[in-house]
Amino acid sequence: MVRNYFSAMSLLVTGYLFYTHHPHWQGFFSAEYHLNSLVITGNEILLGLVCLYSVCLLPFYLSLPDTYQPKSRRFWAALAGIKRGCLSERDKTALLATLVKFFFLPMMLIWLIEHVESLIRHWEGYFITGTFFPAGYWFIFQIILLVDVFFFVLAYAVEHPKLGNEIRSVEPTLFGWLVALICYPPFNGMTNQILGWHSADYPEYQTVIMQNIAGTAMLIFMAVYAWGSAALNLKAGNLTHRGIVRHGPYRWVRHPAYTAKNVAWWIGAFPLLAAELQVSYSGFVFAVLGMASWTFIYYLRATTEERHLLSDPVYADYCRDVPYRFIPKIY
Repeated sequence: MVRNYFSAMSLLVTGYLFYTHHPHWQGFFSAEYHLNSLVITGNEILLGLVCLYSVCLLPFYLSLPDTYQPKSRRFWAALAGIKRGCLSERDKTALLATLVKFFFLPMMLIWLIEHVESLIRHWEGYFITGTFFPAGYWFIFQIILLVDVFFFVLAYAVEHPKLGNEIRSVEPTLFGWLVALICYPPFNGMTNQILGWHSADYPEYQTVIMQNIAGTAMLIFMAVYAWGSAALNLKAGNLTHRGIVRHGPYRWVRHPAYTAKNVAWWIGAFPLLAAELQVSYSGFVFAVLGMASWTFIYYLRATTEERHLLSDPVYADYCRDVPYRFIPKIY
């Protein structure tokens, strides 16, 4: 238990020092968040997470068998295995799983706090104005994003054999990692520069009727997106295999979150694309191609994930039972 505990704490401290001293992430985590009367920085949130882990890891490891080696401990064994030129599959999985958590957990935690802050702000705006568009819309939109990020934070933070959410394998290909990471900071900044971004979270249509229809559709598709994350629950995560989920929207399609998110993006893109068309036909074409490229990236994410998961016979059975990737009864 002692070895398990200190192997985990060494990783936590290393991660904290990296995120608070790396030039890019320093800016990301130095922002202040106003939660009513509480003002807190991203660095303070990270430090609080490390302190919380330092306490919770003790009963966590006491609940495990003495022979159990968590991924934090196998991570160090994997580094030694790389040096010796001998890396077992278990050590490789531990190494990659640790890198996944190292990258995504702090980022998702900050996003969670950002959504809480935005939720409070938009609730106050809705209470003052009493109008659904845009104040009520933004309030519900933030609830949806909060639900989505909450389950990813929880899944990255807690992994236990009794919870059935242990990471069994990690995406083994560089291409699979590439198409996932270019959707997240800091790499998505480069992707945006290449492809551009021509969608809005709150699309502004010219008529009230179209505004109401588009806004409602955006919320519905974003709610389906968050429903997908909630259905994954403690098995949520990028680039990892924690077991197969068949309930929720996964009863009908294999990638409901990707479909819903991309449809919402296209709804948000229509007014901007129409405005671009008024200015320049070539600019309109490039904008459409840019949005289509983003959709294609998510298609690649889905296909690389499936290639990874098909190593599990249970997922192969799931694909036979649910033959549709993105659209029920169609594709």
